[in-house]
Amino acid sequence: MRRILPGLLASMLLAGCMSTTPLFNGENLQGWWTTGDAQWQAGNGQIVARGDGDGYIASDSSYGDFLLSLEFWVDATTNSGVYIRCRDRARIHPETCYEINIWDDHPQPDARTGSIVFKVMPPLAQVLTVGRWNRYEIVARGARIEARVNGVLTAVLEDADERAGFIALQHAETGTVKFRNIQLTPL
Repeated sequence: MRRILPGLLASMLLAGCMSTTPLFNGENLQGWWTTGDAQWQAGNGQIVARGDGDGYIASDSSYGDFLLSLEFWVDATTNSGVYIRCRDRARIHPETCYEINIWDDHPQPDARTGSIVFKVMPPLAQVLTVGRWNRYEIVARGARIEARVNGVLTAVLEDADERAGFIALQHAETGTVKFRNIQLTPL
C-alpha cells in the first residue's frame, strides 16, 4: 500500500498543475469515431449506447501519459470497458490495448469491474456499479497504470507498454451504458 499511494498522490498533484481537457463536448460525437454494430448517441451531456450490438467509440487523438476521469452508468446486462493506449483501429481488444473493465456480473469474476483485463485480475477491490453513476480515474504514467472506481484502488499495472494510443469506450452484447464528464489531464 505504501508504494501505490505515493504514486497516485504525485500524479494527482501534477494533474492539479496541468490543464484538463474535456474529451466530450456534451452535445455530439465530434472528436470521436465509431466501429462495430453498437449504436452510439450523444446529447444532454452524455454518450449512450443501448440495445444489442458490439462496438466502440474511440478518440481521434492519441495520448501517452495522462489522468483520465469519467463517469459511467451501466445496467446489469451490459459488458463495457474503457480502453487506453490503443494503436490498432482495426482491432480494439484487451490484447492490443489496456481494457479497464466495466461488468460487475462478468461470468469470469476475476475480470469484473475494476480489473485490467488479462493484466490485473482479479481487481484489488470489488466495487458495485450497476444502476448508478460511478467515477473512473485512470492514471497512465510511463509503465504504470492505476485504476480507481469511486475512489477505491482496483488495479495497478507496473509493466505497461509506454507508447501513446487512442482511448475507446465499449458496448458489448445487450443493455445500456452511459458516459459523461470525460476529461483528460496530460501528465
